[in-house]
Parts: sequence; structure tokens; C-alpha cells
Amino acid sequence: MTLVEKGLLGGTCVHVGCVPSKALLRSAEALHRAAHHPFAGVQTRAEGASLSAIAEQRDALIAQLQREKYASVLQSAGVSLIRGAASFLSPESLSVQGKTYRADKFLLATGSLAAWPDIPGLRSSQPWTYVEAFSAKTLPKTLLVLGGGAVGLELAQAFARLGSKVTVLEAAERLLSAEDPEVSHALREYLEDEGIAVHTGLQVGAVRRDSEFQVITSSGNYAAEQLLVAAGRRPHTEGLGLQAAGVELGSRGEISVNARLETSNPRIFAAGDGAGFPQFVYVAAQSGRIAAKNALGGAEELDFRVVPRVTFTDPAVAAVGLSEEQARQVSGEGVRVARLPLRQLPKALVQHDDRGLFKLVVDREGKVLGLSVLAQEAGDALQEAVLAVKFGLNYQDLIQTYHPYLTLAEGIRLVAQALDTEVGKLSCCA
Repeated sequence: MTLVEKGLLGGTCVHVGCVPSKALLRSAEALHRAAHHPFAGVQTRAEGASLSAIAEQRDALIAQLQREKYASVLQSAGVSLIRGAASFLSPESLSVQGKTYRADKFLLATGSLAAWPDIPGLRSSQPWTYVEAFSAKTLPKTLLVLGGGAVGLELAQAFARLGSKVTVLEAAERLLSAEDPEVSHALREYLEDEGIAVHTGLQVGAVRRDSEFQVITSSGNYAAEQLLVAAGRRPHTEGLGLQAAGVELGSRGEISVNARLETSNPRIFAAGDGAGFPQFVYVAAQSGRIAAKNALGGAEELDFRVVPRVTFTDPAVAAVGLSEEQARQVSGEGVRVARLPLRQLPKALVQHDDRGLFKLVVDREGKVLGLSVLAQEAGDALQEAVLAVKFGLNYQDLIQTYHPYLTLAEGIRLVAQALDTEVGKLSCCA
């Protein structure tokens, strides 16, 4: 077995995605907590941050992960590594650095690249994408973030907490437009409370750069020292010679595959972002496993019915299954919804931080259809709901399951109880 890689082992998640973003977020959170905490009698202070020192620690972690989780794993598995860009010459052969290789089966896992909106002057002004943001060694005094999705909001809050004056510009009418409106509206309020300016429902007409970046929009002009483009990612499929391989692409430039992840060329399989799948590393990993098995003779199919998602802001947003709006479109008036403000969760009271909510959606029979959580570490409380949606559990199953007291997970039981009970009138452990 042979792996061809033209870049760094580990791909987006390790180098310019999950790992560096969460390292930056945690650094910014540590500084923010030192300056802002709710506990009487506790005196702390924040003395600033060095972005270059944060970057140095992050880079050391990335190097460690690349060595221990990628290079060593390949070596122990007996996988050969070829460095260079691969391009197909025919349906059964490809070229790397001028040398031709043939194989019975191929697996494409090429990932994605930053997407660039079609805005005059945007690309030529040389703004940041997430790649440049993570490699920055100095903090901009002012920062415009173009995009109010997960990546844009995570980086906006991180840079704001480190000391930049941040403004978010979003074309949609609300932030995190794929999430439940109650959640996105509440998150906006919390971000604005931290001093982040948020503007939604505007169209960007052009970008200019002189002494500063100038963003011309339908509701006025905005200027800042730095501009970050966070408009999502697109499948990375250029330069692979896919036409020569007989591999068809979809309307978004993604590699077209069937349920078994087989392309239009039966020798070639594809996985992850390059195949247009939901852009989460756990989806890429699962699809990669299935594609590899099927390339070797299996017949497993990839299931996208239950894909959890987390936005690592503070408070974080986590969701799985259907939102209230989506459920009503499917089931009409048979949908039941319960809400649990975090002020009714004992853990939030002890932490003196009641920002957020739980929102549970069930059908007429009580089967769990979806859950949204807005809270610190919301993603850590979500997995029970992932299993509930996947296996068709009833909300009574959640109520009848033990949940440790003073945990975020207890909110799952409480929001389920809220379907039938006024939770605010219950005792702490009822």
C-alpha cells in the first residue's frame, strides 16, 4: 500500500484546522477568564498575550501530532510514502514527480481549500484566510471577519479576546444560519456583549486595500488593519487529472461517488471533503475507512442521517438531528419542543455562568428528532443525543437514564422532562 502526499502529513485538521484553531481558542479563553470571572473573593488579572509565543507552543503540538499520529502510524502499518503531487494519466495509472505508478485501486482523499466569494478586489487585496490567521505572529489592532459561520465566529472571538477590535460581516440574516434561530440569536448577543460588532444581512460589493482594508457593503463601508475571509471551503480537485481517469465531478467541483464511495471509475474511490461530504474530520475519517474497505472488496455504505456538529465559540453551539423548523416541515403539527434555559441547570448556577440553553425536538410519539445546545463545552454533552437520534430513542428513555448531578449532561434529562413538567418548579435533583 502506498500513500502519495504533496503537502504536510495530517492535512487540514492538524495543520490549519481543528488543532490550531482550538489551541488559539483555548489561549484566548485563558486570557479572557483571567480578566473576567464571576467568583467573589477571587482576584486575578490578565497581563496580555504574545501571539508569537502562542504560535510556538501550537507548532510544537502540531509537530508532535504529525510525528506520533501520522508518520509513526504509516511506518508501523508498513505504508510507503511518496512525496509529490499526483495526477492521473489514465483510468489505471498516475504520475508523481515524472514517475508513473499503476494500481488496481485508488482512494482519493484530497480535502478542501478556502473558498473565495466572487467579490471585486477581494483576492487581489491579499486578505487572510484561516491559514494565514493561524500562522500570524502579531495581533492586528482591528480585524474584519467576512463570514458568520463556525470558522469566522471562532476566530473572531479568539482575536477579540486576545485584544483585536473585531467586526463580523455576514450576508445571511443571522449568524450560523444552519442552526436553530434561537441559538444563533442568543450567541450573537453574547458575542456583542464581549465587544464584537456584528452586522448581518448585508451584501459586499467590493474590497479595496490602501493603508487599510476597505469593505464596501450594501449598508455602508467598513475598514480595518486586517481582513479575514471565512466563507467556507471548497473541494480540492484541481490538478488531479480526473478527466483522464474517467472520474466525474459534481456541480460544486466535488468528486461524484455512490453510496459505497465508488466514483464513475470503478477502480477509484473518494472520501472526505474532496467528495463533497459534510466538512468534519470525523466524517472524513469514517468515509475514509469505508472507502478503503470497499476498495478492497467490501460493500459498506456511508450513512449521513445523524451527523453531529459543534462550533467552538464560548459558549459553544452543538447540534444533532432536526431543528424545530426542519422537524415541522417534515412532521407538521405533530412536533413537540422543549426549552431549558441554562439558568435552570445546577451546574450553570455553580459556575455563575448561565449563558445558553438546551432545545429538544421530538415527534408525536416522543421519538427524539434533534437537540441543540448552547453552553460552555456544549459538544461534550451532545453524544447522548446523537445516540438517541440514531437509534430512535424516546424522550422518556432520556428521563429514565441516570445523569450525574452538577454536569452539563444533566441538561439532557432536564430538557426532556420539560416536555411534560415545569422544570423551574422542581427540586435540584428531581
